[in-house]
Amino acid sequence: MKLQVKAVMGCVMILMVILPAALVQAEDVMKLVVNQTSLSKAQAWVDFLKKNEISVDPVAPADFGKVKSNFFITIEGGMDDPAIQKLVTEVVGSAEADALSKPGAKKMFMKENVWQPGQKVLVFAGSNADAAAAARVDSREAWMKHLKAWFDLGEGPGGLKAY
Repeated sequence: MKLQVKAVMGCVMILMVILPAALVQAEDVMKLVVNQTSLSKAQAWVDFLKKNEISVDPVAPADFGKVKSNFFITIEGGMDDPAIQKLVTEVVGSAEADALSKPGAKKMFMKENVWQPGQKVLVFAGSNADAAAAARVDSREAWMKHLKAWFDLGEGPGGLKAY
């Protein structure tokens, strides 16, 4: 009987350590909603994030419904892509989305609680894929600050270094 109790307690202790770690790790993934054109323009950035311990999972706009409830979402793309335009409009509103549709327009947005409480949504949008990529490059300091906070990264080893 004592052996069974010890075995059960051992299993419970293991579950208490492994399960929370697995859940935290599963949530520490940034879903990058992006079409193929924008993904190719963002590939160096994605590689940089992965090198600095930020897991990035690219998701096609058509599959957005599968990741809508995730806590860390980044959307990147041009307003000339109807699927990206729809998502950006949901996040920033129609007035901002209309302004982003003008040639050469580009901007970064950070919104919270868009589709669920506690959610963080980062948007790099522009009139086209090139403008959206430029929005990301131009806002480096801002997105680095957000990602450091989201993923609890410091300045030192394992932290988010200069991009």
